Amino acid sequence: MGRTINDETLRPTQCQGRSTERSPRPISHENRDHEGKSIYQSRGQRHRLSSDQSRMLQDLGAFRTITANSLRKHLYDNDDERFRKDLRSLREQRLLTVQSGSRASGEYISLTRAGKELTQSALSNRDQVVYSGIVKKRELRHDAAIYDVYQKEARKISKGGGTPKRVVLDFELKKQVNRQLARIQTIPPAERDRQRQEIAETHGLKIVEGKIQFPDVRIEFESRDQEQCKVDLECVTGHYKARQIAAKQAAGFKLYNQDYRGRSAERGEDLIGEVMSL
Repeated sequence: MGRTINDETLRPTQCQGRSTERSPRPISHENRDHEGKSIYQSRGQRHRLSSDQSRMLQDLGAFRTITANSLRKHLYDNDDERFRKDLRSLREQRLLTVQSGSRASGEYISLTRAGKELTQSALSNRDQVVYSGIVKKRELRHDAAIYDVYQKEARKISKGGGTPKRVVLDFELKKQVNRQLARIQTIPPAERDRQRQEIAETHGLKIVEGKIQFPDVRIEFESRDQEQCKVDLECVTGHYKARQIAAKQAAGFKLYNQDYRGRSAERGEDLIGEVMSL
């Protein structure tokens, strides 16, 4: 069974720097039904969710889009019948949407607005940003692969006695950083560069070759010794050049490969051992 962002015992306060959004409408939680499913009331609709369905909504909200193949593998231990039954139920409740992909990638799944509202209000860690819908269709395959990157790294964290608490996508980091950078555009160049460096460091990021490097996903976790830690991950595809990979490495990211097929000449022979396969 894969790792999910699901810790109902932890309800941390909103962290400084998180984007502020319009508060969703209150969602009431009723008792469980005779099948053991939790019942939620939202927008005049009653939603019945099993624990597996709740985990699916939580992960979809945290990662924006995930392939059906990955959800089946990580949350349902490749039990296709059970997965399809839950998927059909959530679609009928209009909590998620499914978009067809290629034969290799399969279907792409994401939350609807109603699914986001329910997940954000009743299911997710309060410190976790929740997303719905698909933004860039041309980047679907790469974005969906980030979930597999997370699962592999989360298993390593768990084996070391740690506990994943929150994931931060590049979209969220860029939004926070760019908001601060916009405020210093009119100051003298030297001071602007100094403050730019400070902004990057404040967010735990590095400037490499004049650019602030953003990971595809950041995992915030608690170590065995209850220390608050983070790890930045990048999903490398066949479109990455050797210089791009080198910059990500210099920024301290852990690199995972989505479709690394021996194109060593394209990226540099010396970088092959630094990219971990999914």
